[in-house]
Amino acid sequence: MNDGPVIGSLGDLAAVPGMPSEPTLRKLIRENTDFPVVSAGKNGVSYEINVEAAVNWLRDHEEQKRAAQRARSAEVRQFALDLLGDDAEALGGNEGLSAVERKQLYEEELVAIKLAERRGALVRKESVEAAFDAVFDLLNQQRRSLSARLAKRTDLSRAQQVAIDQLLERDLNDLAVKFEEMGRADVASNDHDSGV
Repeated sequence: MNDGPVIGSLGDLAAVPGMPSEPTLRKLIRENTDFPVVSAGKNGVSYEINVEAAVNWLRDHEEQKRAAQRARSAEVRQFALDLLGDDAEALGGNEGLSAVERKQLYEEELVAIKLAERRGALVRKESVEAAFDAVFDLLNQQRRSLSARLAKRTDLSRAQQVAIDQLLERDLNDLAVKFEEMGRADVASNDHDSGV
């Protein structure tokens, strides 16, 4: 009785239940240098393969593919959660779904995202930032001219106008600092989310 590894041909390996076909095995051997081949086949010469090691390698390879698919599925789900927020939670988990069901779910989520964008529930970050900038500019202009406008309607001294201008300037600076902090927090959050 031989206790060493079982060496077989490509056909022997393909005959093991659950193993891929010979053409698929040849492709896997070409694409993966770590495939357990004892000797490569040539014209008229069969491959020699450690069958047990090859079966284990193929099972590991399939598990790695499934793990990569699960990771990609989790990334897509997280992307949907980031886009839809609480609305995505209502869609529920998709861990037990087949690939076809997951694809259908993602297509439905994409339709929901597009519909939400058209309804104005989702807006582009750039448009929100542009709106903030426009409002801040208008507020800045109005506050800078407030003391002069008040002086025309009331009896303000020059010292009172200067005091009002100084208060408003500090308020504008505080507001600008707050906007900058919000921008830095958003950049830091995006960097953290992307793994930077």
